[in-house]
Amino acid sequence: MTALLSRRCSLVAAAAMGLGLVAAGPALAHSELHHAEPADGAVLRSSPPAISLMFAMPVRVMTLKLLDEAGRERKLARDGERGAAVAEVRATVQETLPPGTYRVEWRGASADGHVGGGTVGFRVERAAR
Repeated sequence: MTALLSRRCSLVAAAAMGLGLVAAGPALAHSELHHAEPADGAVLRSSPPAISLMFAMPVRVMTLKLLDEAGRERKLARDGERGAAVAEVRATVQETLPPGTYRVEWRGASADGHVGGGTVGFRVERAAR
């Protein structure tokens, strides 16, 4: 009797593990930010000419903003088609950024429809004299 019960418990555990792996499949398909330029936490000696976000898998980036430390949005000109899923999104910074702290905010949807986003921060310092 205990051998039969032990076997049933093993089958139930194996089935639960299998269902867990199937449920994890879509989560593994979510794309995440792989690299950013400027990098998160970077300290720059001058204003960056562009912002670039590279993802592990293609993402349809719906929102891309550059904000200063007061929360004011700075002008960006995005490259490429806006509605397309891409592994990299790039935008030209349309003005010279004065010294200060900045953050890039993005939101996007991966191929499985999962919507996510994130923030990358950097600092522009005064040029040494």
